[in-house]
Amino acid sequence: MDNIDYQDKIIQSIKRIRIERDISQAKLSEILGISRGQIGNIENPNYPHKYTLKQIMNVCEKLDVPIEQIFIPDQEVKLECSLVIKELMDNVIKYE
Repeated sequence: MDNIDYQDKIIQSIKRIRIERDISQAKLSEILGISRGQIGNIENPNYPHKYTLKQIMNVCEKLDVPIEQIFIPDQEVKLECSLVIKELMDNVIKYE
């Protein structure tokens, strides 16, 4: 799987969660502090836009979604591993 396919998988994971929770693109844009149009561009496969890591972390925090549900949705992750993943992601955001 190349980088673009992986990015699309992440976008689709967030979109699926957004739809399952009945959250509009407008509401998600409020949560992330970006325009509704930008959410539309991110979710549209014809545009090369993607979420930043910080935006993904905000989605997880505000919607109470474990980060592994976004990045590895097809696998179960133990709680201890989940804490390690969150710490890693927090550190990556600091580096960014």
